[in-house]
Formats: sequence, C-alpha cells, structure tokens
Amino acid sequence: MKVTPRLVSGTLLLACALSCCTKLESSSDTFGSGGILFGSGAATSSGGSGGTSTLGGSFPGGDGSGENGGDIGFGGAPAAAGGTRNGAGGKFSSGGEGAQGDESGAAGASGNADCVDETGFHGAGCYRCTPEDVVSLEHACTEALCTNFDNSSRLRHLGSDGRLPSLADPAAGAGGMGGSSGASQGGNGNAGSGGSAGAGYACRDLSRSGTIVYVTGSSAAKPFLQQIAQQLATEGVFIVFTSTGSCAGVDAIVNGTRMTTGAAPAPAATATYWESSSSNGKSCDLSSSGVTADLGISDVFAQTCPGFELTDLDAQNVRDAHGPIQTMTFVVPANSPYTEISAQAAYFVFGFGASGGVLDPTQDHPIWGDEKLIFQRSAASGTQSMLAGAIGVPSARWRGKTHKTSDDMAADLESAGADETTAASAIGILAADYIDTKNLRAQIRMLAYQDTRGPCAVYPDSSAGARDKQNVRDGHYPIWGPLHLLYKVNQSGDPLNESNRQEVTDIVGYLSGSKALPNGVQLLDVYAQSGLVPECAMRVTRTSDGGDITPRDPPNPCACLFEAKATGVTSCTPCTVEGDCDSGETCSQGYCEK
Repeated sequence: MKVTPRLVSGTLLLACALSCCTKLESSSDTFGSGGILFGSGAATSSGGSGGTSTLGGSFPGGDGSGENGGDIGFGGAPAAAGGTRNGAGGKFSSGGEGAQGDESGAAGASGNADCVDETGFHGAGCYRCTPEDVVSLEHACTEALCTNFDNSSRLRHLGSDGRLPSLADPAAGAGGMGGSSGASQGGNGNAGSGGSAGAGYACRDLSRSGTIVYVTGSSAAKPFLQQIAQQLATEGVFIVFTSTGSCAGVDAIVNGTRMTTGAAPAPAATATYWESSSSNGKSCDLSSSGVTADLGISDVFAQTCPGFELTDLDAQNVRDAHGPIQTMTFVVPANSPYTEISAQAAYFVFGFGASGGVLDPTQDHPIWGDEKLIFQRSAASGTQSMLAGAIGVPSARWRGKTHKTSDDMAADLESAGADETTAASAIGILAADYIDTKNLRAQIRMLAYQDTRGPCAVYPDSSAGARDKQNVRDGHYPIWGPLHLLYKVNQSGDPLNESNRQEVTDIVGYLSGSKALPNGVQLLDVYAQSGLVPECAMRVTRTSDGGDITPRDPPNPCACLFEAKATGVTSCTPCTVEGDCDSGETCSQGYCEK
C-alpha cells in the first residue's frame, strides 16, 4: 500500500494519518514489511523528521527539526520542543502552519479559534463549525456518548512510535507476532449443498404463471426481498433468489457468471421463491446450465471484492444503485465487561489472534486472545470485507473461528454469554441491522468503535441503547456502506433484459426506498425499524468501503422522518408546505429539515 503525503484543509499531513492508518485500499490488500506508522516523527515532504503527530495526540510530533518544525494534526498534542503546535487557531488541520521552530507557534494562517471547543472529547478538542472534510466530521462536537480506548497503554505490541507490526506472509504458517495470520479458513462462505438432492421443483416452471426476476448475492437483502416478492406474486411476478454472498452477486453481474444450484461446488443447494402474499419462501432448482442473474446484491462496493479491485462498472455497462445504508459492528456477548474497541486493537485481535496482546482497561491481563472465541465470518462475507477495509487486516487473513452465516455467529456469541469467563473472551462481527431485526440487543452488545483518526470510541447510535444511528448519519461512526443493487444496462441506462425490464426497475426502486410497494408500504419505514438507514437520511457519503467520508446534502432529505420512524420521536417541526418551516429549513417528507 503506497503512502504519500497530501494536502488536507491547508496542512500537509501524512496520508496514512488522515485517510488510512490501519485502513487498506481494498479488503485483499496488505501492509508492507515495514509496518504502518501512525504519525510520530516519520519524515514527510513538509515536516522532515519533525513529522506529523498522530490524530488525537497519542504520540509525539517529533523533534521539530523538519522543514515546518513538526506540524500536528487535528486534535494532536503539542510537538516536542522546537516543534510547532500550529498556534491558537491551528490546533486542527484546518488551522494552517505555525512559525518554523517556534515551540508555542503563531496562530495558524487559516485557523479559526472560534471553531475549536478545547474541552470537547475529553480535552482532545472538538470542531463546532460546519464540517468540511473527514477530519472535521469525525471531530465535530456532538452530544453523543464518546469514550476513550487508550491504545498506548492497552496495546502491548504497538510500537512506542505508533507503529503496527506487519502481518506475516500467510505461507509462513501460524505462530506468534511473526507468524502467519492464516489463510481463509471458511472457503467461499456460501452455504453449499452438502450433497442435497435439491427441491424437486424447477424454478423455470414459474414462468407458466408469470414473469421471473433472478436475484443473487448477499443474504442481508433476503428479508426485504421477501416483503417485495409477497406483494409482486399477486401480480404474477416471481423473485427467485440464491443467497451466495456479496462478491458472488458482483461476479454474477460483472462477469455474467450464471446462477446455479445443486450439490457442491454449486454456490447454493436450492433457490428461494415466494408464490403468494403470505409465503415464507419455497425452494426450487435452477437448471444444470444455470440462469443469468437480473440483479446482483452486495453489502460492499464491487471493488472491495477480491479480483474486482480495478473494475470499472461504467465500462462494463453495470449500474450500481444503492439500497439502504448498512452498519457493520464488532460485537461481544451482552454480559461482557467490555464496551469499546479501537481500529488498532481490532487489527491485533483479528490479525494476530492469540498473540494479539490487547489488554483490559486496567492493563492487568490480556483480553480477546482465545482463537476459539474470536469469531469471524469468511473472506466472501460482505460484513467481514467492510470491516477488513477499516482495520487493515485482509478479509482472507483473519484469525479465529469461521462462521458461514450471521445466524451461526449469533448462536456462538449467545452460547459464550452463558458463562462469565467465555463472555469476557468472546468477540465477533455482525451487521447492526441483523441485531435489530432479530431483536438481539439483550443478548449481544455492539462495541463503540474508535477510528484511527477519531478522538474517542462511539456507537453507531448516539448511545448504546439508542436506535437513531446518529453517529453513522453524521460521520462520527465510519464503518458503513450502502447495499449495492447491480444490474446490466443498455445504452439508455435501462435494465438489459427486455422481458422483465420494468419488474427489475420496480424492485430496485422498492429496495432503494424511492418507490412504495403495491400495498402502499414504504420500505423506508421498514428500514428505520430494522437498524438500516435510507440514503436520504445521511448527511455524509463515500465512494469506497473504508474510503474518506465527505459531507452530503441529500436532494430529498428524510432525516426527520427517519428519526420519527426509528425512535418514535423527533424534534423536527411537521410541515405540509415550505411556508410551515423557518428560514434555512425545507419541507421534505412531512418535516422541516435543516
């Protein structure tokens, strides 16, 4: 992974300190043998050996001998003697540079002291003006719960300069800090058939009663596909779905790999279809030669999938429509004594397993070091791929026990919670919407997560018990991405298959929340109650998994509506016309949006 300096809000910072740190350019990428430096006194084109201090102030800014005397990043501690603190207005990266070699530093050229609340985030400082980039977004002042994970005292193998040890070559075999992190133990993550004889009913026979739409990919979409399919079945439209994994959904559309069912190595034993408004799903068999997928569904951007890193969807005539925003989380049994994790800590837990050396808050003993109780999914899992990009451990090199499905993961976490000792040792990963849809908050706790550039650990919601997804929607919690709805298009941008073009268009509209179901139900309402966030409720966006978050003004905002549906209350003023709202507000979807 190439690390190059770049300009961020007027200050030259080491790109790793601002945009990646543990982050990978793709979930299959890995770090070089030299490890990754979180700041400290590493040379940059701007700071020489003065370097750039780590975000959050965990490590020194160097000896100040660089060209600019060791500028610091957003929220960092003052550089060592001779360095520059960026002065009164320049505590954050937008504050410009202080005078060279001046220990106290002059005010930053573009700094604004009025934007800095020095008491925020436990004294690290927070940004109270309108956020403009990923740094100010994650450091924006908020009333949400924010706790600190002290990397310097709790990570036994973190270098004193903030350097992470490299993951070893998988071919070297398992071992300690220098050993292998292991190849993927979970195969392709698909359920497979285990030699099943199949359903005995041919999916193609549904065409006698109506139109078929073939869908494959992430299992996360199945509950919503069922709601759509139940409605469409009454109109003679049948959705046939195979749960094969996110990257299989990408492959089916980008490469045209045909959907098949049957005995292994077929990706699924049978397909599922819904034949009525009350159907819970029935099984059917695809032909031995397979069928072409009309819609591929993925939890992650296509480029996150191994082998698709350089894929240009436009060049392939593939449309990537977005469904709701999914949030991925690190989880523990509800009776675990631990409530937060940092990106660096997750790097050690899932990258090194038993030899990770993560300590409890008292620093008395190691935690999350039993690989039988470190729970992963597999390299093909969208959940794992998204988290892999965030913490810097390639999804195929995670340590711990593999699980084919989220159901398996949840069952193991609940089992671990039956004993106090195993509850304290167990850790896994799940999508937030899975936990909320299954009503598992009493059994499974989502951990607050501290990003490499974040000042403290935050939950996806404003607190552990809230359901507002506030920190996802405003950019404080970074591990999220849209559900991707992939389909081939013609030159006019319409679905390629003429025989079901309107049906595919409608299904994409239902899943995106832009179109009401035939019975009038909006999936936006369902998403809000299921731990998902419609894009119209997001104030931030991104173009890749783990990539920079940027501010966003949705064209038809629904943050107020989302809050009302998700939590039952909202402080927004109801409206029917623009005149019902104050200056600076717009009437959107029944509420005055700022």
